Amino acid sequence: MLKSAAVNLGEKLYRKLRPKLAEKYDPETYVVINPKSGEYVTAETSDEAMKKARAANPKGKLFIAQVGRIAGLLK
Repeated sequence: MLKSAAVNLGEKLYRKLRPKLAEKYDPETYVVINPKSGEYVTAETSDEAMKKARAANPKGKLFIAQVGRIAGLLK
């Protein structure tokens, strides 16, 4: 299965941000990235992170990961 362009971009942005995030946040912290804008939010839980991200970006694709791990795309 091929990854979508949004997943590829989200992953690329995450890898770029990861060193900065790792210095500032616990490895269990969730980060949600808007692949189009590059903006991101962080939170202790995935639900909290998604709520914050959806408040800023109600529609569109979002990429979620934990600072210490990689994940994928959420709708």
